[in-house]
Amino acid sequence: MGELSRLGLERAELDSLGAHLLAGVKMRHGRHEVTTSWPAHPEHPDTAAALRRDVLDETLRRRAADAGARVLMGHEAVAPIVERGFVRGATTAVATGDVATGPSGTPASGTPRPISSRFVVVADGANSSFGRALGTTRDHNWPYGIATRSYWESPRADESWIESTLGIPDADGHPIAGYGWVIPIGDGTINAGVALLSTYRDVKGVNALKLLDSFAGSLSERWSIDPAARLKSPTRFRVPLGGSVGPKMGPTFLVVGDAAGAASPFNGDGVDAALMSGRLAATVLGEALTTGNSTTLQRYPTLLDEELGRHDKVGRLTARFLGRPSILRPALGLGLRSERVMGAALRIATNELRSGPSAGGAERAYAVANTVARFAPSW
Repeated sequence: MGELSRLGLERAELDSLGAHLLAGVKMRHGRHEVTTSWPAHPEHPDTAAALRRDVLDETLRRRAADAGARVLMGHEAVAPIVERGFVRGATTAVATGDVATGPSGTPASGTPRPISSRFVVVADGANSSFGRALGTTRDHNWPYGIATRSYWESPRADESWIESTLGIPDADGHPIAGYGWVIPIGDGTINAGVALLSTYRDVKGVNALKLLDSFAGSLSERWSIDPAARLKSPTRFRVPLGGSVGPKMGPTFLVVGDAAGAASPFNGDGVDAALMSGRLAATVLGEALTTGNSTTLQRYPTLLDEELGRHDKVGRLTARFLGRPSILRPALGLGLRSERVMGAALRIATNELRSGPSAGGAERAYAVANTVARFAPSW
């Protein structure tokens, strides 16, 4: 919400788009449940909203076009154009019948088309084939997330709380390092899914699609859904976490969002990190285009590290420990018995830590974890 506000997309416009306001999270494990509102923070909103991605994406594309960008729909960037070691644009595969939207409105030709540029922002998602062509790789010592989700009709779609079930059981009834979620959309449907960390000891034995089926079955009575009546086929994806993809830049290109592994290692959320990394990329690109000095791009990894570096490292450390059942079980048992503990956990997971007199237990726990993380450079 904070990043959207920086783009001029305020609460009133989100409401007009059909966004459904959410007050916080109900965290569940077994018979225990703790309800936690979004953390109060001097610099971040204390509310959230659910909005379908196709609506959000189209709104942001339209806003970009209104600001002067030329938006080309149906153009897939399939390979970088490299001249003397510098990226100078992209070769695109153009879908016949699609059109370019924006100031020019030029019709697409239906043939491969090179697009030249001074700089390139790589933003093609978690599997980033464009980034790999430029040499980006994922550090395999660091965790990644595996998730799958779908939609169901539910009479409780107007609820104002996200539901997060921690330590959902695998096929043998053992809690996994991951969670299941239910997000009320406000339009008669809910988004429900499951996610697990690659650090989970038995991750290779977990079938994510079957885990989703099992989780949907556990929701049937509470959310009044028919587990077999999915509104769409499940979407399954693997997400690099915690800045695990690099390099983040080259002499004439920057890497943002999931292509840079920017998603949170605490919860797998990637939209916030994508918008934030895009904003930082825009900052250094604006300077480079204004001054004509491309060396300003070298500031981007530093800015990204200042925003997310410490949070990512603590998140990777946490993921490493929670992948061990001997630590996961008592952690779940302790946390879900205390609203204060889960409130602190939510502040840490959403990277909304406070400073000064408003700091508390979450900040103290985070400081300890950060100290430990310093001595674990590979995590």
